[in-house]
Formats: sequence, structure tokens, C-alpha cells
Amino acid sequence: MEKAPKKKARRPLRGRMVLALLLCACAVVGGGVVLVRSLPHGLPVPEERETIMLLARPAEEIASVVIAPRDSAAYPLLRKEDGFVLQGREEAPLRASVMEEITLSLGKVPAEALVLTGLNPTQGLTKAAFGLEPPQARISITYQDGETKELLLGDLAPDEERPQRYCMVAGDEALYTMLEADSTVFFHEMEYLLDFDQPSIDTSLLDRIEVTGGVVWQADYTPSGWQMEQPFRYPLSLQRMESLLGRVGSMGFEALLGDEDSVDLAALGLDSPEVTVKLTQAATVISGETEEGQQVSFPVDERVYLLKLGRDTGKSGVYLSWEGQVFKASNFLLGFWKTLNPRDLVLLNPVNLPVNDLDTVRLSTPGIDEAYHVRMVESIAENNRIATDEYGQTLYDMAVRRADESEDMNAEAFAAWYTMLASLSGDGTLPEGFALSGESRATVTLTNSHLTRTVSFYPYDALHDAIAVDGVALFYIQKERVDQILSTIP
Repeated sequence: MEKAPKKKARRPLRGRMVLALLLCACAVVGGGVVLVRSLPHGLPVPEERETIMLLARPAEEIASVVIAPRDSAAYPLLRKEDGFVLQGREEAPLRASVMEEITLSLGKVPAEALVLTGLNPTQGLTKAAFGLEPPQARISITYQDGETKELLLGDLAPDEERPQRYCMVAGDEALYTMLEADSTVFFHEMEYLLDFDQPSIDTSLLDRIEVTGGVVWQADYTPSGWQMEQPFRYPLSLQRMESLLGRVGSMGFEALLGDEDSVDLAALGLDSPEVTVKLTQAATVISGETEEGQQVSFPVDERVYLLKLGRDTGKSGVYLSWEGQVFKASNFLLGFWKTLNPRDLVLLNPVNLPVNDLDTVRLSTPGIDEAYHVRMVESIAENNRIATDEYGQTLYDMAVRRADESEDMNAEAFAAWYTMLASLSGDGTLPEGFALSGESRATVTLTNSHLTRTVSFYPYDALHDAIAVDGVALFYIQKERVDQILSTIP
């Protein structure tokens, strides 16, 4: 995944100011004039002109090019038999997609519009007024026959419908615009051209996520879903974790800066990272088929990935280290780690275990103590055979028995009651620092082969109860909803 950084252009002149300057130039100089896309209502539209080529020769004829963005170091590209290479770093592989984009942009490039046939400093129509002195970017081209061309790129023109950038060809006094999309590639820093492997994480195999630094958070995967362990213990929402894992799987870097031992980590804020992320991927077995049709499989060991986030680049990006290498990346793709809020990921309905993942459900109040043992039994069809689905898989029914009884109870009645329990969720958030006190009105304890979860309801105010999950209270709920559960015990 390759994301081009968004270049921050200097603020362009307002549309009316530019038009006024242009009209003034036409009156005084007698020459100028003008093919601007956003004309005010009432003015005649200029006739279409013949296409003007800023660069008129095919890219295949280029011998070398120097790209010099104003805000970063210039870098030379030399043409070799297999394409362009960075001068001085000829052995460094370059990103094929980026080099293809550069090559296409260096070919025959048409002007989008002729703005002025000549500048007029006495009227304020100078190169500097259009961001061309110094230019936002300078592209110097040498062709194989020795001819040279220099394209100067300036500020963005005031056209929101069809974004354009002011430009000039060195030696020509005419001012043009070109499509901004055609100019973006010339604002990449040299490091953006270097080839590297994007992160590839199978998020379905993640067992643990640990975040330290400005954010403290740890989550472990269990057979019943994700469980937060830090900064406090609390079950996590399946949907919200799926959204977060989607962002983890979509992480992409913009530019490789080098190995950790060859980069000034302190200058990038990576000697003491703002956030450190440790991703643990579970061991697994990969299966497949050979060309001969033979089924094969081999184990893959547990793997730990380490991501460190340093300071912001100042261009909507962030410096980071990953697997021993240092990169730049977009805050859009990586910045979510710095703003991660553990409370945004917690489960709102804590009684969320499906019945086929239950062993025991216990309800305790000052006057009630009921325990229900839940198990799944093979479903029996009318022909007294084990029922199966259309794929031949065995179907199961739920069976429930009270702890003090020897026979199963009405499973449908229990299922209806448990469905009410599962629908309980917070109606609002408790104030920061809220502490539980007194005795709970009711506690529901869920157990299965790998966890025990307690959900308790404590008096909060006249109309609401505080919900505590394993002793942690984050939300409150209407008392009448809890009372309904207590009044319909099966």
C-alpha cells in the first residue's frame, strides 16, 4: 500500500485578487491574456486555444533528471538499461509504481491553461507572487541529445473544481497552470522512491496487543472474544475490535529512511518513542497443495512484531520504526495508535456469551441464589435419529438443569430469560473516578471452560444502577430493566 503524502502548498491569492491583477496587466501591458477556468459570471469565455506542451518530448528520450522540492533535498535520477536509478545509490532498488508515475509525468506534459503571456513586476505580477521564486519544486531534465529543460512549479491556483498549479518553463516568460495531479509526484522526498516491503499481518492470528507510552493498553484474545487486561480488566466489543484490527491490517508506510543503526533516532523521536506497540501473532499451521496435487502442511512459529511511533513529521505524518527499519507514514494510517482510547473499545452488553459457550449461569441477590447448568445435546429428529443440517453436520439443542435438581427444566423459558440478560447494556457513562459502595442488588456469574465473569448491579441513584463487570464499573442502567430480570427468573 503506497500513500502519497499530501503536500502543503503556500496559501494562494484569492480568486478576485488574481483576476483584478490580470485585468490590470492586460490594460497596462496590452498583452496578457487569459484562460482561467473559474471566470466570474457575465464575462465572456475565451476561445479554446491550441494545446501547449510544457514538456514536448517522450520520457524515453530523457538521460537524467534532477527533482528538487523546495522543502527537501534535491535528488538526481539517471537512466540505465533497466530504467532510472538514484545517482550515488545505484544499487538501491526503487519502487516500481512510483518510478512509473514519475516517468509518465516527465513525458509530454500539456499546460492546462495559459494565464499570462508575460509577467509585469510593476503590477505585482512576479514569479514570487505565484510561488515560482523560489519555486515550490524545480525539475531539471537532460535529454539524450544534450538538450535541457527546466520546469518550475509554483503555488496552487484558485480553482477548487479542477485543482491546478502555476508553472513556468525556464527561459519562457509565459505563466501557465498544469493539473495538480500531474505535479504531485515531484514533491516526494528521495526516500519515498526507495523500495521496501509493506507490513503484512494476518490479524485473524493475533493473540495479544500491547501498547505502552502515551497510551497504555493490553488486550488478549480468548475463545470467547477479546479481553482487555490493561489499564483495567474488561471484556471488549467484538465489532469495535474488528474495526481496530481492520486498521492494524491496513497499516502502510510511505517511505523507508533506513535501518535503525543508520538513522538518527533521537532526531525522529524514536530513541524514546511516544507509543510502542507489540503485536503477538499466534503459532499456526499452513496447509496447501503442491503442483502434483499432494496435500502438505508446515508449522509457523509464534511471531512478535514491534512498532515504535516517534514525533510527527510536520506534514500530517509520523516517524516510526518497524522490524528494525525506520519509516515515515501517514497519520491517517498510523496515527490511531497515539489517540487510542481503551474506553472506546469496551463491551456495552457484558452478558454476551452465546448459550453454546456457557457452562453455568448463576443469579445471586440478597434473597436468591439460583444456578443453571447449560449443555448442548444432540438434536433428535422425528425418525429418532440424530438430526443434521443440509451439509450433514450434527444439530444440537440446549439443555438446562438447576443446580439442585436432577431433571432438565424448560429450556425455552431459560432461553427467553437469558435473552433478556443479554440485552442489558449501559444507558449512560458513570462519572470519572466513580467508586462502588454498599451491597449489590444482583449479581450474574457466567462460567465456561476458560473464564468466569461477574456482572453486578449496585444502587447509583433513585432510578439507576451502576453496572460492574468483574468489579469495574463504567456504565449505569435503568433500575426497572434490572427489576424485570429479577421478576422473571425461570
